Amino acid sequence: MEKRKEEMAKQPIGRLLLRYSAPAMVAMMVNSLYNLVDAIFVGQGVGHLALAALAVSFPIQMFILAIAQVVGIGSASIISRSLGAGEQRRAERTAGTSFICVVVLSILLAAVGLGFLRPILRLFGATPAIMPYAVDYLSVILAGNFFFAYAVSSNNLVRSEGNVKVAMYSMFLGAGINIILDPIFIFGLNMGIRGAAIATVIANMLVFVFLTSYFLSGNSLLKIRRTDLWPDFSIIPEMA
Repeated sequence: MEKRKEEMAKQPIGRLLLRYSAPAMVAMMVNSLYNLVDAIFVGQGVGHLALAALAVSFPIQMFILAIAQVVGIGSASIISRSLGAGEQRRAERTAGTSFICVVVLSILLAAVGLGFLRPILRLFGATPAIMPYAVDYLSVILAGNFFFAYAVSSNNLVRSEGNVKVAMYSMFLGAGINIILDPIFIFGLNMGIRGAAIATVIANMLVFVFLTSYFLSGNSLLKIRRTDLWPDFSIIPEMA
């Protein structure tokens, strides 16, 4: 950990950009496999209507991604600047606030999304023929959206402390588990498009376990206490 701190403080910016951006780009490309793999298996195993349901559901998944990125990137900016300034406690309070924001926003997204699922899907173009498939898929995704949002947000926190490889490994883990589970649930268990959604949620749950284990292992620069797991918005004007 100390070596990572020293490296980020003393290495030339250009060298750090090259070293840390490459794993991040690879991870982003791997992360895009989620929807691609779902589309391949659903198209082969369920049919064109289910494939259309994935297309209708995709913007809603991107909205969840955007919310998670807002929390993650904003928090990462404050954390990286705090660590650079030697403000360890401020960085840890920011991480704790980030986790709580993800929990609250995920609950709100699930409540609103599941409560108005059919009107939302109609708004995005779901026809009566597509609707049953879209409901089967998106209801599962929304119910487990916390794990996806946590993975996206927390990966930004991991990058903010300079450990881009852990963030990359977490995305490889999620994509790999999704590739393995998709055919099992879709074909083996004959669960159709709902099986694809369940596979995605399980993959994100394992990423949640992986990232949480990292934060608790002592390998992270952030030592988050129970008292940090409470919103502390005073960090925002402090870092402005």
